[in-house]
Amino acid sequence: MPGTGKSVFSKIIMRYGYAMLSGVMLILIQPPASLSPLAFVALVPLIYGIDKDNLRLSFLRGFAAGIVAWLGTIYWVVVAMNQYGGINIPLSILILVIFVLYLSVYTGIFTLSCAFLEKRMSVPVYLAAAPVWVILEYARGIVMTGFPWSYIGHSQFGFLHLIQSVSVTGTFFISFLIVAVNSIICSAWTRRKIPAIFTVVIATLIASSLAYGFVRLQHRDSGNIKAAIVQGNIGQDVKWDESFKMMTVNKYYRLSFGLAQNADIIIWPETSMPFLLGRDPAAYRYVKAVPVTLKSRLLYGTVGMLSTRNLLNTVHYIDPEGNTGGIYNKVHLVPFGEYTPIVSYFPFLAKLTAIGADFKPGDGHSPIQTDVGKIGVLICFEGIFPYITNETVRQGAEVLVNLTNDAWYNRTSAPYQHFAFYVFRAIETDRYVLRSANTGISAIIDPRGRIEGKTPIFTEEVLRGTYALKNTKTFYVRHGDYFIVICLVFLAMTVVTGFIRRRKS
Repeated sequence: MPGTGKSVFSKIIMRYGYAMLSGVMLILIQPPASLSPLAFVALVPLIYGIDKDNLRLSFLRGFAAGIVAWLGTIYWVVVAMNQYGGINIPLSILILVIFVLYLSVYTGIFTLSCAFLEKRMSVPVYLAAAPVWVILEYARGIVMTGFPWSYIGHSQFGFLHLIQSVSVTGTFFISFLIVAVNSIICSAWTRRKIPAIFTVVIATLIASSLAYGFVRLQHRDSGNIKAAIVQGNIGQDVKWDESFKMMTVNKYYRLSFGLAQNADIIIWPETSMPFLLGRDPAAYRYVKAVPVTLKSRLLYGTVGMLSTRNLLNTVHYIDPEGNTGGIYNKVHLVPFGEYTPIVSYFPFLAKLTAIGADFKPGDGHSPIQTDVGKIGVLICFEGIFPYITNETVRQGAEVLVNLTNDAWYNRTSAPYQHFAFYVFRAIETDRYVLRSANTGISAIIDPRGRIEGKTPIFTEEVLRGTYALKNTKTFYVRHGDYFIVICLVFLAMTVVTGFIRRRKS
């Protein structure tokens, strides 16, 4: 019938409209839109839709919000796989859909858990929402190698006064505050009773964070070690083309000799030298000539060989005499980008990995010892995992360097999202972060998260600046994600209290 389609659409909007509105706002709070204040109300429609008397509907509403949010956040998966991974559009879209459905389960579990706890354990949503959300974010960051991408707390990467507290608590604390504010606003909107003490506690936590941030931002480290970060802007479609390899070397030569002179250290991005180490000795003689001629030091990314099929995503440090003074091999590899976790069951998937081979992980996160500091290296998305930066600093890193190649994502939102995480890594560890990205965003970020310089995407640039070495260890570096334990204990206490109250009534 003519009106059937319209009727079905109306029913969907009626049942899931509020949830999908939250999904849209969850997109807008992250880069590049970065409407960060919106985060404090983004979950209000979703929380409003939690129905303790209909657990299935509550799950589906959270699931629907997740589908909208993740489709708008990681749509770039299709671009990376189709344009540069050699996978056809239908299969690329199918992989995106599967990934989105998996990630959406977490928001579905969030709404289901809140409904279940209120229905069966008498735990009001305003108490359950924040700890449940944070625990699920933590789970998403570790399950199946982890995907700690675009936590709700990451939306505040530009609000430096608020996020200084992550040096003590970690990023999950910011997510907790945001979700707690959303639950308070939702309760006020629906005129549900909420104890004043809860609002006072959350307001006090926010005020304390802002005060701590104000004090911490009064300090500024004065860097005196000069760095030159070279952004070559090599397109992913030509990066491994034999006819373009010498052009790549020439470009890095030209930029380094032209604009990177008088630097204490020159930094080139991940796989900036598109050669298999050991197969092209002539090319590496050219590379070693750069620090020798400029009387500097060079940190650059390349590919090492274990065998014909097994490679290493590696970073080499060359001293002013042309000697290899240190090597770091990437430990946390990208599933399906650098290795195929289930290739033994599905051999045809092997062709999805870069240049048709499996990369092997390195053996640890030890910093590279140099005369310009102990350099903690983070290759590509290793820097989105807080535990990796914490471990690198525990092992003595005095400065963090992220070498990455975000050309895979073209002009999508991914480079902006990826960049935002490093503001948190700098604050969490109290370290300078030097970021060298093939097509941008390259940057120098100080230990308080202030961006001292950054580049646009898809431009040839040499970003010059200074950094200082730090040897302090923040509370968060020393103790890690203890805040998750606090959330678990808090949730357990509310469940026990609710159960006792239920039994008495």
